[in-house]
Amino acid sequence: MKISVMQNHELNMSSLDFLTDYINPARIAANESEVRNNDFNKKIIDECDDLVTYEKIVRGNTVKYFELTYDQMMLVGMRESKAVRKNLLAKLRELQLPNFIFPASFADALQLAADQAKQIEYQNKHLMLSAPKVDFAERLTKVGYGVTLDEFSYSVHLDPSEIFTVLREMKILIRSRQSYNLPMQRYIESGYFVVRQTINERESDSIACIPLLTRKGELWLTHKLIKAGVLKAVAV
Repeated sequence: MKISVMQNHELNMSSLDFLTDYINPARIAANESEVRNNDFNKKIIDECDDLVTYEKIVRGNTVKYFELTYDQMMLVGMRESKAVRKNLLAKLRELQLPNFIFPASFADALQLAADQAKQIEYQNKHLMLSAPKVDFAERLTKVGYGVTLDEFSYSVHLDPSEIFTVLREMKILIRSRQSYNLPMQRYIESGYFVVRQTINERESDSIACIPLLTRKGELWLTHKLIKAGVLKAVAV
């Protein structure tokens, strides 16, 4: 199995490896039949956007596959049964465990802390300079991992139900039942959204996917909604 890490620390894996090392073992553990590559590719095409098809020769046959991001793997995995999803989610989470290297000395630890402080200061200054001149843009200076669309809608004085309707009409969120109200894959890959997976113990350990806007995504979506006339820009 080959797992690649891009410059932005995003995990990538070929769909062949994902099928062989993750999907089919999880299906076997749940007493379900294995999936053939051709059928698996159909699921990927149905679920993911902006795919590039690759080919390689296996035992004299041409085999097609895709290079999948972590978020794409999660989206495809959501189509499996509950028993398969639980096993699959646990294995995929292991891929995102940080490979933290502890400082070798006290001096190295101090340098690491200083570097992190500089990075946070730079991020804050960058956000302050790039924030749009609208009355609700000050919150973008806060460094965080993301906000829900409900939180974003309250901050810009929109009804939460309205923001989801608008984003589906703008083809930013997906309409289909399997991925309803999740962001289109191209907007995840652009860094505007991340998708957080949680297990709902009250509903038989079902897996829920929650779209979160990144800092970059908040700024981008603000501009999109102003341009569409949904929001009104107010000069500071």
